[in-house]
Amino acid sequence: MNNEKRLLITFITSGTATILSFLISFLLTPYITNTLGPEAYGFVSLAKNIAGYATIITVSLNSYSARYISISFHEKDIQRANIYFSSVFWGNVIIAVSVFILALFFVIFIDTFLNIPVDLLDSVKILFLLIFINLCLTTIGSVFSTVAYVKNRLDLVGVFKTISYILEIVCYLGLFKLNVIKVWYVGIAVLVANICQVTGNLILWRVFAPELTVKKENISKKAISELVGNGIWNSFNELGNVLNSGLDLMVSNLLLSATAMGQIAITKTIGGIVSSFNQLIAQPFYPLFLKSYTTKNNESLLSEFKFAMKICGMLSMIVFAGFVALGEYFYMLWIPEQNTNLLYILTVLSLIPYALEGVLFPAYYIYTLTVKNKIPCIITIIGGILNVFGMYFLIKKTTLGIYSIVVTTTVILSFISLVSNPLYMCHCLEVKWNTFYHTILSNILSCFVMVLVFRTITKIVIVDNWIKLFLLAILFFLVGTMIHFLVVFSRDEKKRVLKIFVNDRN
Repeated sequence: MNNEKRLLITFITSGTATILSFLISFLLTPYITNTLGPEAYGFVSLAKNIAGYATIITVSLNSYSARYISISFHEKDIQRANIYFSSVFWGNVIIAVSVFILALFFVIFIDTFLNIPVDLLDSVKILFLLIFINLCLTTIGSVFSTVAYVKNRLDLVGVFKTISYILEIVCYLGLFKLNVIKVWYVGIAVLVANICQVTGNLILWRVFAPELTVKKENISKKAISELVGNGIWNSFNELGNVLNSGLDLMVSNLLLSATAMGQIAITKTIGGIVSSFNQLIAQPFYPLFLKSYTTKNNESLLSEFKFAMKICGMLSMIVFAGFVALGEYFYMLWIPEQNTNLLYILTVLSLIPYALEGVLFPAYYIYTLTVKNKIPCIITIIGGILNVFGMYFLIKKTTLGIYSIVVTTTVILSFISLVSNPLYMCHCLEVKWNTFYHTILSNILSCFVMVLVFRTITKIVIVDNWIKLFLLAILFFLVGTMIHFLVVFSRDEKKRVLKIFVNDRN
């Protein structure tokens, strides 16, 4: 199967999974906020965020596992691939057990760390416990997902994700039919879905790469040291990401209120969906990046990066422009009981860095390929520290209130996306400093045109029901795709895009 066809299939399967994930958030958010209040939904998001904090530890071991295993496998050195495979697996087991012990302590005394309404305390404890169990399961099973990169079968990962989200929806439908609604039902559904995904990764491992083993005798301190030595900077990068965008719910809870935390959590739902789509579009290109890098084909590698940035940027820019035009109507129809104008402004501000992230997302893989991630990690950490201090200062010294949470994050992340990352990516690839700026600026120009066109249309059409909103969203997607296609892609890239959607029988 050629690369274009594999990309298309991966986009379809992963896209279906991402859409189902969006559907879950779309239905779950208003249900929980209307039934249990925005505070309850805030704790659902906070539980996932805090579990994400724990992944800082796992990143140092896992961030380079796919790279080293794939390169060893492609070089036909199965023994070396097994050393990395086994070392990562057993290392993850130790990490998962350690994290769970710490998580139990946190759950037991959770009311000393967070402001939790008394009526939600027991449910929140159970929710956090289930989320941490889910984290440990993910950690232990993560090494098996590397097979999808080794064999370029991310399309099947999308299939298993789709099945898992269907199971999650079934769980919600069953649990919410019970007489008493509890916020920890979310933890049950997420755990069931994740068990399905881990099982899918195990199936991929046994079917496509049975030669990879998890034998204890293959554990190598040298391999672990190599992985952690390179990956430790990715852990620092994750710490920086937490400081930049992962502490906003915690800050809202401690410095503002549980209600403000819930409002921020709702706006982050949209940003999380955009980030999921960014990953969806970028991931299928990773095996191609790995192959070009392994074969030392630098011209092909650079071409793949630019093409992937334009594809990924297309979706993030369409979503941003579409939300600018339709976001307020969306909130009025989705959760009319909430402060929709506030939520709209917060969401637009918070989506700016996600839109820029979409363009750069595929190029982040440069740091993994070249194993040059120290500088971007340091920049991310510095930005994160400035972000936390900025939020604290604005909350305490100004009247911005809840806007303080998103303003500092947007400014700092946008600077990192537009300045530090593009420059250092060029340095890592040893190309001209402005190599990626034409791609970035053309994406921004495309977005600007989309916003003007979309806003003009919404001034003509009155959006007062879901049908009109849905039809306009489809129209905006088609028009936005056409605008992006004409503004951003070169002639050769346009031919390649068309080839992806045409079955090449030659």
